[in-house]
Amino acid sequence: MQDVYVLPKGQEYQIIYRRNDQWQVQQQIEESLAEQLISRFKYLGQMDVGERRKAQLGACTYLVNGEVQRLRISTVGNYRQQESLVLRFLHAFGESQLLYFCPEVLEKIREETNRRGLYLFGGPVGSGKTTLMYALAKKVHAQVITIEDPVEIEEEQFLQLQINHKIQQDYETLIKLSLRHHPDVLIIGEIRDRQTALAAIRAALTGHRVYATIHAKSLTGIRERLEELTQGQATEEIDNCLNGIIYQRLLTDHSDSLVKGLVAYQLYHCQQTTAIDWNTQLKELYEEGRVDEETYKMEEE
Repeated sequence: MQDVYVLPKGQEYQIIYRRNDQWQVQQQIEESLAEQLISRFKYLGQMDVGERRKAQLGACTYLVNGEVQRLRISTVGNYRQQESLVLRFLHAFGESQLLYFCPEVLEKIREETNRRGLYLFGGPVGSGKTTLMYALAKKVHAQVITIEDPVEIEEEQFLQLQINHKIQQDYETLIKLSLRHHPDVLIIGEIRDRQTALAAIRAALTGHRVYATIHAKSLTGIRERLEELTQGQATEEIDNCLNGIIYQRLLTDHSDSLVKGLVAYQLYHCQQTTAIDWNTQLKELYEEGRVDEETYKMEEE
């Protein structure tokens, strides 16, 4: 199970389980019970329980079947002021999460992302961007600061900061404050607006190593998205600080239903660019028997 949805359907609510692209309606519950359930998780996620109109994000650690489980919580209200809830189950951080990634590519990325500068990570929601950034940062064995909204993976070795708009702690503010701690690696949960983009670029230009996620449809689209967010006013600064772009997706191998990670990357070093093409890597995985024919044909770009 990857996500649990609590969604309004008329005067009732449906509880739906999702794993990858497979949906399963688990049960129907009364609206009053759903409201209590949603309020409970909003409270656990340190969200505004009384606010039912605005979209909210939160996270909490919850005990499930005797095991500690990290949950990311999202709520939003419809035009009838009926709230919906989505719980994302976040896996405990560890090297085991990277087993399905191509080891040669991961090792290359580890070697090439150890310099000062900006590294951008893209890919669909749930493709493991944060996991990969954490894995790379954990190899540093030094001061690592993360800024997220909310904190998704708990890692006691990192100094983890969380966005809080109620006290004016947004990405831009926390990036500026974190630089006073002189981090060896600064992880930014998501670049989503102009202010955050410019703050991330400034942090990289001041000699810090910065990992950040950004939403784009492809490897080549990641830089274009950064330039779009900065409204084309920081092209020279991007040229000076951008060291690498990593794009990844998760593939479902229909032969064994295992989810595998596929990474395409572009690394900049001394004005020379090293890149791996998505289709080339996918073809290699297919020829090695690591993905089946159906996956190969469906994911080829």
